[in-house]
Amino acid sequence: MANFEHSLDQLRTLEAIVRLGSFAAAARELHRVPSAISYTIRSLEDGLGLTLFDRSGHRAVLTEAGRRVVEASGAVLDGAAALDHVAAQLRAGWEGQLRVVVDGVLPMEAVLAALSALGRQAMPTRVQMEVEYQSGVQARFGQLRADLMLVLEHEPDADHLAEPLPELPMRVVAAAAHPLVSRVGAQRAELGEHTELVVKDSAPRFAENPRESWFGSRRVMHLSDFHAKRQALLAGVGFGWMPLHLVRGDLASGALVPLDLAEASMWIYRPQIVRRRDSPPGRAGNLFLASLRHALGQKD
Repeated sequence: MANFEHSLDQLRTLEAIVRLGSFAAAARELHRVPSAISYTIRSLEDGLGLTLFDRSGHRAVLTEAGRRVVEASGAVLDGAAALDHVAAQLRAGWEGQLRVVVDGVLPMEAVLAALSALGRQAMPTRVQMEVEYQSGVQARFGQLRADLMLVLEHEPDADHLAEPLPELPMRVVAAAAHPLVSRVGAQRAELGEHTELVVKDSAPRFAENPRESWFGSRRVMHLSDFHAKRQALLAGVGFGWMPLHLVRGDLASGALVPLDLAEASMWIYRPQIVRRRDSPPGRAGNLFLASLRHALGQKD
């Protein structure tokens, strides 16, 4: 077996000869003397241990082996062109990867619109979106050293830049047939007698020991996400907090009902989108942010 590493120059020379029909035409296009073209092809043949051209006639003609090598070399040249294109895009400011961590309680329409805008770009950036819950968002943001984080709560610090997202109202709700629906000004002690539905905090430290319930209920059921929680609420399994955007239709139809509690039964989060101060977003990150703001009706 020949010990040979062919060069792109040799393959490009071969491609030019085949495409243009002669060594002389290839020499003119590549701005070389014909003898240099012949030497390049001889070197390629020696390296491969194959005769690519039958030179017995007036004009050199591809052999069967030559035709197969031309087919295979096309893939190599296409790959090289793709590599050049990716390198040019990266030099132009596209990131190699964009990592985004999102709290799963947030409305996803705007996030998906921003992802859709990225998907329409012929870009080299690989996009990775992680959905976490509560303190699991910040834990994952740090673990991945992600670029962007859409989080319910964020304390200002010197290492990050944050901008507000639309407010997120939450209500305590239950199915229409749930016993708590008929109560007015239900006390915490009374709530504790019923099953409270809680979305599990996805931070690793809560994997084995989930957080206690909001109302201190003795019966708590932990679910993986708010979509599963909504189904459990509709089935009458228990009561719990839900973001209004996920249950607005259920409240309108009466399938779910806001509870009347002695303490606050409505809560408003003020989410933020956070990025690292020492790692400004590239073209993909900026496009994601601009598309997200547009979908939310915000100005840049």
